[in-house]
Amino acid sequence: MAKAASSPVTNRDHGNSEQKLPALRLNNPAVQIILITICLFCNPGLYASITASPFPENEVFVFSSFLASSLINVLGPRFTVCIGVTGYPLYTGAMWYYDVTGRIWYPIFAGAYLGVSAGCLWTTASYMANTYPEEKDKGMWRAIQWTGNLLGATVGGCIALGINWNAKSTGVPHSLYIIFVILACCSLLFGTMILPPAKLIRSDGTHIAEFKPISMKASIIETAKTFTDPIMIIMLPVAFIPEMFMPLQSSMNAYAYNLRTRSLNNLLNNVTQIPTVIGCGLLLDNKKLRRKTRAFIAITIIMIWVTGSYVAQTIWLSSWKFNRHIPGPSIDITDAAYPGAVIIYLFYGGQYGMFQNTVVWIIGSLTNDPRRISHLSGIFVGLLSAGTAISFGCDATAQPYENENAAFFALTMLCWPSLYYVVWKYMKDTNYFLEENVIVPIHARKQLQVHMEETGQTLEIENDHPDRKM
Repeated sequence: MAKAASSPVTNRDHGNSEQKLPALRLNNPAVQIILITICLFCNPGLYASITASPFPENEVFVFSSFLASSLINVLGPRFTVCIGVTGYPLYTGAMWYYDVTGRIWYPIFAGAYLGVSAGCLWTTASYMANTYPEEKDKGMWRAIQWTGNLLGATVGGCIALGINWNAKSTGVPHSLYIIFVILACCSLLFGTMILPPAKLIRSDGTHIAEFKPISMKASIIETAKTFTDPIMIIMLPVAFIPEMFMPLQSSMNAYAYNLRTRSLNNLLNNVTQIPTVIGCGLLLDNKKLRRKTRAFIAITIIMIWVTGSYVAQTIWLSSWKFNRHIPGPSIDITDAAYPGAVIIYLFYGGQYGMFQNTVVWIIGSLTNDPRRISHLSGIFVGLLSAGTAISFGCDATAQPYENENAAFFALTMLCWPSLYYVVWKYMKDTNYFLEENVIVPIHARKQLQVHMEETGQTLEIENDHPDRKM
């Protein structure tokens, strides 16, 4: 815990000068994030381009995400990621089996297992995005993670578009299944290269945090207690709602457009997200602005973007008056109605990465404690999946699209006061000197020392860890 003190700031770590360790080393936190990004590229990225997920795994995803936070704390991210990447090749193979035989038992089993594995992968990815980088880099590294996922979907989308451009059926070539299964299996090698976080060393020679052993039972209890955290209670709508629009968007894409146009829409949706996600990451890490200011600006931009998208979508739906009990219009790329429709579609989907990544960044701004981040990440991913599962169920009832759109529009409006309040009430410019087991980077100590000298203040760090002493 940091407190004001009368003694001058001292630096009693393993040396007062900042080290310059090489960047290309396995225990570099940045290299570790690149490894998890490759896993995202090869698994959920490619997976999204060949399946519409007719066998929902989101119900299992909810519970596996909560459990994954405990697996990370007890067994480490390597084991959790290795579980995470095994579900995608299994499920892709199940789709291949279903295409060939028409038998459903294997896809149902694989879908349930994918729910377990996907929860492990995405919870670990969120955990690594907020634990491994320094405070100043969390926005950009999460953006890099998300871009890796999008690039996988883009590569797969290009292949799907080429296959479907003049196709009359929706089948996927067997060779494509084989390629994606091989790539997903190869990503397991990258998963095994993920190191225990206690072994990671920043470029200045400091570690991330102290990592004390914890039992599975204690970790599960800590996860349960997180639900009583006032911050988590306030953030419930923000964790639950951001993905609810996705089943609606996917359903409208399948209903309103023909095969090749659907494939193009999916590809453009992923491509559109890349610059918006990277731009948002740069904003969230902008060192010229205070952290609260960056958060308020990002929330405001996303609120305007999302609101405008829902309004445009509402107008578009009212002009078509779709009846889901009869075939859709099968809009084609060459039709006059397509340009306006696709712009709305892209704005509607383009906010997804920005919205989710900003929420993950805000969660990471509240703490640098790896254990707490793992619990928050698991709960966030679990609730996100719960919202998606409910949305899938709602769409399965064939409600009018106008009703679904209005409901999700109204629910999304609950997010903005929650986000603004959490940022205003709980966000600080830095958490480095407020948490006992977090090791402060050397350059951050130097910046603090300069600030203290300029303002005539001093600071004493109460912690026995030699890497953290000042």
